[in-house]
Amino acid sequence: MAAAGLTGGLVRLADSRAAGLPAAGQVIRAAQRPPAPGISGATLTGGHLNIAAWRGHTVVVNFWGSWCVPCRKEAPVLRRVAGDTHSLGVRFTGIDIREEPSAGRAFEQQYLIPYPSISDPGNLLAVWFGTAAPVATPSTYILDGHGRIAWAWFGATGYSQLELAITEVAPP
Repeated sequence: MAAAGLTGGLVRLADSRAAGLPAAGQVIRAAQRPPAPGISGATLTGGHLNIAAWRGHTVVVNFWGSWCVPCRKEAPVLRRVAGDTHSLGVRFTGIDIREEPSAGRAFEQQYLIPYPSISDPGNLLAVWFGTAAPVATPSTYILDGHGRIAWAWFGATGYSQLELAITEVAPP
């Protein structure tokens, strides 16, 4: 069992390096944080979201799809962490990839997702991340208040892991 966990961790580390980032699951030192791309687009509800408007806040960006089994398991975790870190000024957004908005809206309603998601049926926003692009679905990034990538995880994240990373990145 321990060997399986260790192997999974090594795969995650290799994945993060392949994505041009330091080890996944570790908060990146401020001096080494790469800039995040501009992320904006039409939301699943028909509005428009530009996360540049959230500059100064810690922002969690989660790439997901309703067709993704690990995304379904992760959705309640993200909802809970979003609620528990709201008092820190943390903002959450999803990027719903490779499907039509109606499927994403149904997913958000089913899992009671309280934050907006950008519809990205062509999975084009991932390309904007360049060498730091997601290498799995789901993938989660934490951006610091300066718009830099401070943390990344490729695959489903857990409550304790995400909440701890957010508290390390978010200003006191």
